[in-house]
Amino acid sequence: MEKTVSVIIPCYNYAHYLKECIDSVIAQTYPVHEIIVVSDGSPDTPEIEKVLEGYIGQNHPILFIHKPNGGLSSARNAGIKEAKGQYYMTLDADDKLVPGAIEEHVKLLTEEKACAQCALMEFGERHVVNIPAQATLEKVMQANTMYCNTMFPKQAWIDVGGYDEHETMRLGYEDWEFNIRVLKAGYHVNTSDFIALRYRVHEGQMTQATAHPKKQVLYKYIYDKHRELYEDRNLLVAGLII
Repeated sequence: MEKTVSVIIPCYNYAHYLKECIDSVIAQTYPVHEIIVVSDGSPDTPEIEKVLEGYIGQNHPILFIHKPNGGLSSARNAGIKEAKGQYYMTLDADDKLVPGAIEEHVKLLTEEKACAQCALMEFGERHVVNIPAQATLEKVMQANTMYCNTMFPKQAWIDVGGYDEHETMRLGYEDWEFNIRVLKAGYHVNTSDFIALRYRVHEGQMTQATAHPKKQVLYKYIYDKHRELYEDRNLLVAGLII
């Protein structure tokens, strides 16, 4: 039985990148079940809507959600709540997939509790290829080694209660904290060195603008939230100053 995949694309002030992102999903060798674009109270929502109007009549399964601003966790949760696929991939609106990306991820979904992660290539202000290391709970607890577009089963999101919408998580690393809970719940990650994601590096992106300057706040939040887990394994978040 073919696995159905929903791609969730939160968008905040990235309407100028959105068409490239959507087109990269439409061009997949493995067709997705649906594309869900979420405007998280974005100031450029009219521009987002204009981009989406360009797909009307083209028979592409695109759903648009416009919600009050709540941060990336809130946007992802809102999209996933409406998703009908068996598996989810969250894709940032400034990034794009290579044509075989979804197909390669689906190949890695070999067991009920498997997630899938492929390699990425940075472009824009930096050009680096990142090959994923085997992600275990202990490794991921110590460092953010899983990529934001890791594919995961619908049931994993249900089991862990979705992305954390706490105010601190609006600063970033929400995917890291989510993945800790997914692995803690007994899921595992199958990896491939296939370069599936084109990750745009540019001034103003969330990791540059908020997550990096506030990393100690985020490290402490993640450590404190999972303190018992860290203490049981005698581990720390790499870089946390205590």
